[in-house]
Amino acid sequence: MSKKANPTVVGAFVLGAVALAIAAVFFFGSGKLFRKIDTHVAFFDGSLKGLEIGSPVTFRGVRLGTVKDIRVVYDTDKSELMIPVIFEIELDRLTVVGEGSGSAGDDDGDILLDRGMRAQLQLRSMVTGQLAVNLDFFPGSPLVYRGGYEDYDEWPTLPSEVEQLRDAAQKIIRQLQDVPVDEIAQEIAAVLKGVDDLVTSENLAGLLEGAHRLADSPDLEASIAGFRTAMERANAALHSVQQLAEDADEQLLPVARGLREASEELGALLDQAGRVLNSVESSLDEDSDLRVRTLNAMEEVAAAARSVRVLADYMERHPEALLRGKKEAGR
Repeated sequence: MSKKANPTVVGAFVLGAVALAIAAVFFFGSGKLFRKIDTHVAFFDGSLKGLEIGSPVTFRGVRLGTVKDIRVVYDTDKSELMIPVIFEIELDRLTVVGEGSGSAGDDDGDILLDRGMRAQLQLRSMVTGQLAVNLDFFPGSPLVYRGGYEDYDEWPTLPSEVEQLRDAAQKIIRQLQDVPVDEIAQEIAAVLKGVDDLVTSENLAGLLEGAHRLADSPDLEASIAGFRTAMERANAALHSVQQLAEDADEQLLPVARGLREASEELGALLDQAGRVLNSVESSLDEDSDLRVRTLNAMEEVAAAARSVRVLADYMERHPEALLRGKKEAGR
């Protein structure tokens, strides 16, 4: 005859099976067994208020991982307080392809860091003040490490935009503190007092009154009108002189041509006289008085001919010189 089943044992077995099923659902449902996860540590300057365990790790809005732990560590050797932030990155969500990419993800992180990827705190909500760890590229930014923590790979960080704004504001405040505000205020007060004294000065009032009387004076108006009339007459006279010069150029051109013709005839005469002189030289003795005087006369005639030729050339180029005279060199 078979034994009757113990209800207690059956109930315990059923509860154990249910517990195992629930654990299996959570374990396998979460996918951790099949996910590749890389754990890093980062050190951020400033306050971490708003960053919590479970805060997202994102890249331009895409969630790549989660903050797993935030600790406070005091190094007695360096007398330094550190706040390591430990976070995980799902390698399946961050893939590097192309030449030089690693197969297991280790080399991929080095490539990303060399290209300028850094971790930075980012404000998620202005209302709640919650923070997230944002990964992004900042080319040219320095690689700054704090020495790591435990066995985690350290991820270099950059100050957040809020911290950068705060640092810039503090720098401006320090510069303003160095400005001698009291001295500048005293100098401005002195300048304003000087301006007030000048405005209320009796000398300035008298000067303005005199200028006003001068502007309304009929003598000033008459002087301006007379000056305008004189300028008009001077312009008319200048125009007449220019017209006379142009007319003179046209009238003096025939004179210059006549001088040119006379110089040419005189040159022909000199040639003929030269032939005569040659015959005279051959018929007279070298010490003859007639021969010497003839030669002197011919030289004078030649010099006069050259002068007439030079004058003719100049008058042909500048006929106005008969009225204006010869221009000096450099004028």
